Amino acid sequence: MQSLYKYACLVCVLLLALACRKQDDYKKYLGNGEIRYTGKADSLQVHPGRNRVQLSWLLIADPKINRSLIYWNNHRDSLNLPIKRGEGVDTIRCFIENLEERAYTFEVFNYDVDNNISVKTEATGFVYGSLYEDALLTRAIAGAELKGTQAEISWADIDTTGGIVGMQIRYTTSDGKLHDTIIKAQGTGQVTILPDYNAMQPFEYRTRYLPDTLAIDTFFTSYDKKYVRADITEKYIRNAGNPFIRDDNQSHGDRFGQLKDWQFNSEAGKNGTYDNIGGQGRLTLWIWDNGTITNGKIYQTFTLPAGEYKFEADVSNIDGTLENTWLLVAAGDQLPDVESVSTALGAARIVNNSNKQISAAFTLSAETKITVGFTGTFTNPAEQTIRVNKVSLIKDR
Repeated sequence: MQSLYKYACLVCVLLLALACRKQDDYKKYLGNGEIRYTGKADSLQVHPGRNRVQLSWLLIADPKINRSLIYWNNHRDSLNLPIKRGEGVDTIRCFIENLEERAYTFEVFNYDVDNNISVKTEATGFVYGSLYEDALLTRAIAGAELKGTQAEISWADIDTTGGIVGMQIRYTTSDGKLHDTIIKAQGTGQVTILPDYNAMQPFEYRTRYLPDTLAIDTFFTSYDKKYVRADITEKYIRNAGNPFIRDDNQSHGDRFGQLKDWQFNSEAGKNGTYDNIGGQGRLTLWIWDNGTITNGKIYQTFTLPAGEYKFEADVSNIDGTLENTWLLVAAGDQLPDVESVSTALGAARIVNNSNKQISAAFTLSAETKITVGFTGTFTNPAEQTIRVNKVSLIKDR
């Protein structure tokens, strides 16, 4: 039994010696040295950009680090980055330019002054370019309207997680100066005010995108041109109504008279173009068993720049059914007869009380002298009347 115990002890000693010998075998390949690793790149991040990236990482340990070696494209491309360490934790940033639009994996190794290498740090990111930018959508505008002297732009609601970060607007003020402003995007209920806006000029805008929360470059849609819907009545039309004003320099009674600042022919003027019914002055054309009107015309003439417009009338009341009455816009200084309304730039027929909001759209390709107003023939029935509360001139674009 004692012999067996001694034999077992001998085997254990031999096995221990053999293990120690194998553990030390690697030293013959190191020249009696030891493997030393320098501190690695910590918290490596890829910041995407336009055909480029910015890499950032932290150096927390080992003040002897003096360079980093960066690989991408499966080690086919590399960058050697010299580093000057400061005190404490350093943040390292570097740009890699001229990259194709796709995903990349970047590997970072640190080296110290003794050329000891760190373990690898790896991160993947995407590079963006024209393919991404060409697919971007412009943020829609829900409404653009002139209110007083300022333009009010109402933006369509968006999901801001889709990358939209803002809008860039270029517009002209009433003094002719061009302004360029950037607006931070809000998801819902966003309204932008453009002060002292020149209503006769469009504005241009584009949408700004960041493809990623870490992105270093902003991407843009193409510029879109947009016009502010502007009520330019006050600028061009005199005595536009609500109420209309009577011309006291012309013959009048308690109720009927002639409109101030409007032109009219003898057919329209024979019964009066102004009606003070109920104490409210209105524009009117009418007969009431007192004869006929053939091509009676009430109008104003002025010059407009190129654009898209609407001439509109808010009708108070129509008695009977109007035989042949039109809201008209014509080039030059005269309105056409009812038989020639097809020559007008814009025309809308007025018939009865089923439609009291009358609108005639027209487009001018160049600055043009125009005439706006009403033309009507009243012969049958013998009783027919139109009374208008007000007229408006709207510039759509």
